[in-house]
Amino acid sequence: MADRPTGFQRTARLDSTPGRQGAEEPAPSADSSLAGASASSIEMVVSDDIGRTISGRYRITDVIGEGGMGVVYEAWDAQVERKVAIKLVRSDSTSDRKFLSRFRRELEITTQLRHPSTIRVFEHGETDDGRPYMVMELLTGESLADRMERGSISEMEALQVARQVAESLSEAHEHGVFHRDLKPDNIFIETVGVSKVVKVLDFGIAGGVDATRLTQAGEVFGTPQYMSPEQCNGLPLDHRTDIYSLGCILYEMIEGRPPFSAETPMATMLKHVRSKVPAPRRAGTETARVMLMSLRKDRSKRIQTAGRFAELIGHCIGALRALKEGRGPDSSRAIPLPSSNTGSVPINTQPPQTSTQGMGLGMSGHSGADRKSLVIALGLGGLALAVVLLLVFGNLGNNTKSETTTPTTTTTTTTTDKSPKSRPFNRPLVRANVPAAKVFVDGKEQCETPCVIMVPVGDDTSHEIRLTKEGYADVVQNWKPKTVGEPLPPLPDLRKL
Repeated sequence: MADRPTGFQRTARLDSTPGRQGAEEPAPSADSSLAGASASSIEMVVSDDIGRTISGRYRITDVIGEGGMGVVYEAWDAQVERKVAIKLVRSDSTSDRKFLSRFRRELEITTQLRHPSTIRVFEHGETDDGRPYMVMELLTGESLADRMERGSISEMEALQVARQVAESLSEAHEHGVFHRDLKPDNIFIETVGVSKVVKVLDFGIAGGVDATRLTQAGEVFGTPQYMSPEQCNGLPLDHRTDIYSLGCILYEMIEGRPPFSAETPMATMLKHVRSKVPAPRRAGTETARVMLMSLRKDRSKRIQTAGRFAELIGHCIGALRALKEGRGPDSSRAIPLPSSNTGSVPINTQPPQTSTQGMGLGMSGHSGADRKSLVIALGLGGLALAVVLLLVFGNLGNNTKSETTTPTTTTTTTTTDKSPKSRPFNRPLVRANVPAAKVFVDGKEQCETPCVIMVPVGDDTSHEIRLTKEGYADVVQNWKPKTVGEPLPPLPDLRKL
């Protein structure tokens, strides 16, 4: 069956891998000649589901995507009056116990996760004929795979996508769950007003402590272009396999090609294990460092957590913005160069250096930290000289004190003035049970749901978030976010007056 069913506009595959240009295809099997014979029967099953009502409230209206053992439909929730997506197991797949176990595990995993960049599951159950289903939010936008097919992605856009994915994975990893099949087809870019929100999909083969019973010894899951070396070798996996996969995706978004590809899946997997990572050509210095750190073949020397990965990507975004604004990067937040265990061609990441001579301090000007130390030393020397002058010329003590205090006061005032301007914002996605509800933050209207709001972080202030809509009682939530990635607490439903 075609990866994209004809006649349907929305074709985001939520539970399988569509063939993309340049992706390896599996070798033809002996049963490939039977595909045409079974296609018509599968299409009949899909057609029979259109118009069907599940659980007395979800009326199936359209097909979004199809996989080998399940179909994702668009449906209308008559109880809440909204469109939703329903993943429904095919009737001919209910006898596959291992698949059903994985499907139920996906339900268990996804319902635990609350990060805005993880797809939300509203409800799950079984139909009257015993077919498991789960009801999810309906996304509007395109998969990352489709976005990459449309053309090149800027470095800034790639970093912003990767950071949201890393934050989503961080929450999953904290629950003891790792994805194991992270790829562009499982990353969805949803358009919400003028903002773009990234969603991580399909935890169907996710791993963890409870997943070992579902995997046979030596069984390998994943997509070859994004599989970690330990995954290619069939070794036991942990959360760091997702970090490698995300590094591959970030590399492909910026460079326009994955780090490793070959004519066959096995040859691609062999490259992940043995070959050096090609030197990035289009990425900036900081971004190239982070990519190579995430692609280290030895997972013990790789970036160790998704949260740290998100933090490093944030540093890259800051460095890229500073470069565009003509400012120098913050040397105190510099990212260390990757060691030789990345298996990559060395890249020149150091700008031309000029030495500082005649200072008598042995400084070569190699880093901003050294320059800062020099300035501090000179400042302390000047202060010591002022104290000596004050002791020698006591009669000028008052004037000297006044003159030396003034610049200190000015510096303090300047630092205080800059602090609020550099304060970060948490940008959560706000949804409501009714459309077009107005969102106010601290009394100022920001947008209408669904939309992304901006809430200051680190000001030690509890901010009021209010939802209003004519004919409904207002909903108020006080929130004091501590980090930029902290999820917004659930908001109560708006109720009619």
